[in-house]
Amino acid sequence: MEPREQARAPRISGINVAGEAVEVDYSANLINVVVFFEPVSKNSLDTVELVRLLSQRYEKLSVGFWFVLEPRLSCMFRGEEAQRTLDRLGLFSNIVFDANSMIVLQSGVRIVPAILVVDSNSFIKSQFEGEISFREIERTIQARLALSGYRDDLPNMGGVDFDFSHARGGSILKQLGYATGDYVFSSIVVPEANQQFSLPDFCLLNTIYPHGAWYVSRDFIGGNAGSTVYVSCAKDESIIVFAGSDEEAVLRIHTSIESPQYFVLGKDVKKIEGVLEVNVNECRPYEILSTSGDTDILISLQVLSGSVRLYTVEFCQQSQVINGQPLF
Repeated sequence: MEPREQARAPRISGINVAGEAVEVDYSANLINVVVFFEPVSKNSLDTVELVRLLSQRYEKLSVGFWFVLEPRLSCMFRGEEAQRTLDRLGLFSNIVFDANSMIVLQSGVRIVPAILVVDSNSFIKSQFEGEISFREIERTIQARLALSGYRDDLPNMGGVDFDFSHARGGSILKQLGYATGDYVFSSIVVPEANQQFSLPDFCLLNTIYPHGAWYVSRDFIGGNAGSTVYVSCAKDESIIVFAGSDEEAVLRIHTSIESPQYFVLGKDVKKIEGVLEVNVNECRPYEILSTSGDTDILISLQVLSGSVRLYTVEFCQQSQVINGQPLF
């Protein structure tokens, strides 16, 4: 995405994980990297991890790294499950809760994950949403540091450009939300889906159809045994669900295309006596499958036992191999 001319970065203030007040001072560093992320999105969490790797390369230089947590889901403010998720990130003093999404609204960010590269005068030098080029971010950092006399101290650029070019532009994250239809991230959730396992006439790509014993809360939809969610997706897409369960739940997977040549199972799917299942326990992303071929596909996730909390469903293009080289 092209940088916005002379756009001002938003004021960032709030509470960090430790409960301390945080106020970002852009002038304290020559260049700043601000990451907006969603706690129940694999794409967002992957972005956070990659920025952490990038920060290690510049920890002795005048570069500030800040992480803004877009809550969207109030579940991330309470419970041991939420704390474990945040603990895994290892972010404390430089993470800020955007409790009412005011920071992201002021920044004009429409899609998360998003990254702003901001200079010491609070001007945005680069902005990326959804599709993120870490090589371009690093170029911007190095150019600013070189102009300030750090040319001899700059680390070598990463050997591999790991872009999230496989992430769809627009809304790549489908948030299952309020029963009133006020859905986050412009998701489409159609209640009482067609019970027949076939593509309904009203089927739209990247659409979620809950059916059965589901209950809807602000934070997620929860399904008891017998509930089913139908996910419609296009060819050459990967499907990832962010889910959790207090006790281990079992999801059984069916597809409208049974031929294995048209899809690749995700790492969290087990094939037991010809049946595809996913065991859901801790709250985390579960990789379901990637589709291929010329035909769209409908996937059903049936709660076979236990109960499951389904937070988000992400659609992205099939993952690309990075040739086994280090990212940074």
